[in-house]
Amino acid sequence: MDDAEPTATEPARPAPTAPGAWFALAALSVVFLVNFMDRQLFAVLQEQIKADLNLSDSQLALLGGTMFAVFYATLGLPIAWLADRTNRVRLIAIACGVWSVFTALSGLASSFLTMAFARIGVATGEAGGVSPSYSVISDYFPAERRAFAIGVFSIGAPLGVVAGSFLGAMVAEAVGWRWTFVLLGAPGVLLGMALWLFVREPRRGQFDVQAQAEGPPSRPLEALAVLVKTPSLILLTLGAAATSFTGYAMYQWLPSFLQRAQGLELEAVGRFLSPVFALGVLGALAGGWLADRIGRTRPAAYAFVPAVAVAIAAPLFCAALLSRDGATSLWLLTVPTLLSYVWIGPTLAAGQTLVRPQVRASIAAIMAFFNNLIGFGLGPLLVGAVSDTLQAAGTAPGEALRIGLLTAVGGYVAAAALFVAAGFFLKADLERGAARPPA
Repeated sequence: MDDAEPTATEPARPAPTAPGAWFALAALSVVFLVNFMDRQLFAVLQEQIKADLNLSDSQLALLGGTMFAVFYATLGLPIAWLADRTNRVRLIAIACGVWSVFTALSGLASSFLTMAFARIGVATGEAGGVSPSYSVISDYFPAERRAFAIGVFSIGAPLGVVAGSFLGAMVAEAVGWRWTFVLLGAPGVLLGMALWLFVREPRRGQFDVQAQAEGPPSRPLEALAVLVKTPSLILLTLGAAATSFTGYAMYQWLPSFLQRAQGLELEAVGRFLSPVFALGVLGALAGGWLADRIGRTRPAAYAFVPAVAVAIAAPLFCAALLSRDGATSLWLLTVPTLLSYVWIGPTLAAGQTLVRPQVRASIAAIMAFFNNLIGFGLGPLLVGAVSDTLQAAGTAPGEALRIGLLTAVGGYVAAAALFVAAGFFLKADLERGAARPPA
């Protein structure tokens, strides 16, 4: 008997990864890190931007959240459809160059409108980065390794937030917010060139059943039709959006909260908040690993693992926000920040496995559309609007922001319920997806 063939009592071994898979994953993770670093720069610098450009909290939320999210989410759909039909790696490389150039141009902004133009440019570039990456990773790694691989890729998010927070604060203290955008944005152009030259495009669908792998190219709106017919995919998409509603609100406003309400200086925020954000690396890896391990026999784990994580994180975030001491807040933020990244690997891996290879970038883009429009678009805006409203009524700026952030924690409560509901549909939907003939 062939050594690779399992015996009757021996469980099947996971399929090997494609050649160059770990190098490609590392390269894509670095690109994702730069993606989030450029995004986080605005959040850590927004108190200086607010003072220099005379902006309100609502305007900051529009620039850092809503306006960015609308273009990011909307443009992500046609770009993902293109990625399902063309070379994905080169598309990601071009996107990296575009968002890096516009990040650097953010340093030239002189008003709300000119900063909005730069932010729209960043959003346009970043729209072509993440969803095609999930599709590429799914063709480098088999289904039983996919959640962990996406979890590894996802550590780029917390590391990018760390880099944006730490480097942004340190460089801004030395040369001001304008040069910070230029110095930290421009190197991404070189990274895009390196990705183009050194990472190869994998064969689409090489780890899927032959009928799926050899299916026809995706049709317009095919991915949306699959989403509508798959209950677990709908619930996972909404759960991810609700999670991001709270998560993006925290990422944008915690640096300001620690300065306004807890009295920390920008340099201290960069130095002490960065290690807290770094814990997201453990959450992203643990979520993917745990879901893959349990999910081999209990597919619902791809939904239940995120549900448990956000259910625990919600009260811990509230405790951190209610503390009146900056150091205590930072300590209390450690566990919920770690848990806030657990959902990424399991949820997105399930989404990739539920559909045929030819629509994976598109399904990732649709999930990202709701994730960013609801999460990134509305979470920070709610906090900014609540803060402005309460300040207009006489509440101190720090307390107004505290209340706004507490309001946003409700997204985690909704997410926990949605993930639990998804778990009850997931096994049947995965079985139906594996048997689904190409459309």
